[in-house]
Formats: sequence, C-alpha cells, structure tokens
Amino acid sequence: MFRLLSLLLLVSAPLATAQAPQQPGILTLKRDMVVIHSMAELNNHLEDLALRGQSRTNCLFVGNLKGKQAKQHLLSSLWQNYSKAFSLTLHPDGSVLLDFTYHDNARLLAAHLHPELIPTLTQQERQALAIAQQRVAELTTPHMSDYEKVRILHDDLVHRASYDLQADGACTTLLLTNHGVCETYSRTLWLLLRLAGVPCHIVVGRTNEDHAWNLVQINGEWYHVDATWDDPAIVGSNAQILTHSYFLLNDDEIARDHSWVRGSLPVSAKKDALYFRTNARYFTNYGQMWQSVAAAIAEGATEYECYLTAYGDKAAFERSLDTNLYSRPQLAAIRTWSGPEKGPGVIRLTFTHSGTPAKATEEALELANATVQNARQWWQKFSFSTWYNALDFTPIEQELNHLYSETTRQLDSAWQYSEQKATEWYNTAEQKAAEWWQAAENEVKSWF
Repeated sequence: MFRLLSLLLLVSAPLATAQAPQQPGILTLKRDMVVIHSMAELNNHLEDLALRGQSRTNCLFVGNLKGKQAKQHLLSSLWQNYSKAFSLTLHPDGSVLLDFTYHDNARLLAAHLHPELIPTLTQQERQALAIAQQRVAELTTPHMSDYEKVRILHDDLVHRASYDLQADGACTTLLLTNHGVCETYSRTLWLLLRLAGVPCHIVVGRTNEDHAWNLVQINGEWYHVDATWDDPAIVGSNAQILTHSYFLLNDDEIARDHSWVRGSLPVSAKKDALYFRTNARYFTNYGQMWQSVAAAIAEGATEYECYLTAYGDKAAFERSLDTNLYSRPQLAAIRTWSGPEKGPGVIRLTFTHSGTPAKATEEALELANATVQNARQWWQKFSFSTWYNALDFTPIEQELNHLYSETTRQLDSAWQYSEQKATEWYNTAEQKAAEWWQAAENEVKSWF
C-alpha cells in the first residue's frame, strides 16, 4: 500500500509544478499540445490564438503534415494576417513551440472581441480602435449585405487615406493620421471588414515591388480588393480620385499585374468585374457603353467608370467617340478618359458639365463672372482706381443671370414635353452662353 501511494505521488508530482518552469518541458508540451492534421486546422488555430491575444502555442504536426518542416507549414499558412514575426523551437518528441509577435490590426481586433485585452493596448492603439469601431458603426448596419459593407468601407478608406512613403505599416497610423502605405491600407481594411463581420484575408505579394492587398468573401466566393491601387493621387494636386479598377477582381484579373504565393489563400470566383456587373456598368460593346454614358451626363454626373470587355486602345476609343457624337451630342462633355492599354478593363471618364442647358449656362456664367472679377483685380493692382470706380459691370452680370434663369425655366418644361425639345434647348443654351461669354470677353478687352 505504501509503495502504491508513493508511486502515485511520483507520477502526479509534475502536475503540481507544471506552471513553475519558465520554458515548457516535454511533459508540459504533451499536456498542452495542439495536434494539427491539416493546413485548415493550422489556420484556424492561428486565428484563434491571435484573436484571444495568446502569442505562444505547442503544436504537433501529424497526418499529411507529418514529416514536413514545421517552418514551411507556417510560411504556407495565413500567419501574416496576424503576425509580423514568429520563432520556432523544435523539441525531441517532434512537437514545436511557436511564439508570435502580432501586428496591431490583430491586437485591435482581439481587444474588440475581448475587452479585457484593452489595457494591453497603447493609448494610441485604444484611440485607433475607437475610431475604427465608430466608423464601422456609422457606415454599416446589420441588415447590409457583405457586398454593401465591403463597398462602403473600401470607398470610405480610399477617400480618407493618402499614400505616404514616410508612414509606417501600422493600421493605427492610418486610422489616426490618414497616411499610410500599401501594407497599412490592407491591414486597416482587414480590421474594418472583420469588425463589420466580413471574412477577409491579407495577401502579401508583388507588383513592380513588394505589395499587399486583400481577399474578401461575398456570397461564399472570394474576390481581390486593392485599396491602395484604387487611390491614385492626381499629379500636381492634393486631390484624390476614387476608382474601382481593383475592386472585387478574380484571380485572373488581378494576376495581370499582381503576383503572390497562393499557399492557404482561397481560390477566387470565376466571375469577373463583380462591382460593375452589380451596378449595370458591365458592357460588351461601345454602343451599350455610350448609351449609359449619355444618360449619366444628362443626370448631372461629373465622372463615370465602367467595365468594357471590348476595349481596344485609346485610338479605338476616339474613333468610337467621334462616330457616336452625331447621335449623342451630350458626349461632347467628356473631358478626360483612361482605360487599359489593350483588352478588357475599366474605363474612367470625367465631364466638363452635366450636359443639361441649365448646367452649361451656369458654368458659362461662372466663367464670365470670373473674368469680370479678374479685370477688377487687375485694375486695382495697377491703381487705376478712377477708371475702376467708373466702370459698371451690372448689365453683363444681369444679362447672364437672366439667361441662366430663362434656360432653367425652359428646360423644366421642355424636358417634360419631349427629349427632342430638351435637346434643342440644350443646343440653344450652349449657343447663347457662348455668345454672352464672348460679349463679356470683348467688353473686358475694350477697357484696355
């Protein structure tokens, strides 16, 4: 009896002192070990660790993963969604001890899911988390589809963010300052989408340099989103143009200028250009496209984008535009365009005005008034105060304002009567606006 009791105490001794050693021993490894049979189990385990704020785990790879290098398993997994570095210690029994250093996007999401982790964040990280939570709460609702959530969070991020090579890769930086690089965009969008309940991954790959973007899941299918490349800065300006050229693309589309190691990343959907299909901006020929563009101009749009499967090049675009100007004169409002060098892709257009008589006349009035104002400033600058005070600009301004009011009234009645009548007033208004603009210009010239 004494020998049996002693044997029981000897076997149970390690249990009583298991938490004492700084580094786990073999017995502790066996007791705390997580057995990994597949890459799917590994990815689930890594996410579970990250979103519970735990940076250490003991693993034993078996099944299809047995006998292969543990480091390769990690590199092929989705670890970069959460971690910026990991260390690996191999034990004699074949198990490994893994330690992770997490990116702030993973730590912020973990703190959101487990508020007891909030004290582990820095003050700036707590501020960034509050901003992200507020933004998602204001922009999305539980009744929105995943497509709607992805679109509105993508658009908001691109509108707010400015690409800045001097910024670091932390999403905290982007949330607090609106400045970041590609890594920052992808990690911030990952955080926002995960807060909104949308499945999302981070893709690390290359374009002409190292690059990062996202994979998002919509209706069970995966699509690529590159928020960085949808946020091009206008050369010589602080303005930003929102595009959807790299929004919800499949593998084949994004692979035209992006490359990446597939690893554990899911295969994307076969359907191309989901955003443009969803918004009825997906066309197979120029005729369909020009009809939609003319309608957008008439509705007052100032910019337009669509996907055209038959786009050739800029020369083909110009030939088609010239041909369609006869049947759709509104297309004369097109100011700039961009499109792929060849093959299918996204076309972007901007317009000088909306194509309506009222808008055309309003802009002519603004130009004439600007000319008058510049003349006044010129007069003041050169101290011709006597001449300046004697000049009366009221008749020009009154006449232009009258033209604007009359055109608006005529347009309202004409458009209700017929599209043909409205087009006639459009042409008349443009002619009158041009005449009065010329009169204003001649008047200013006569002062000199």
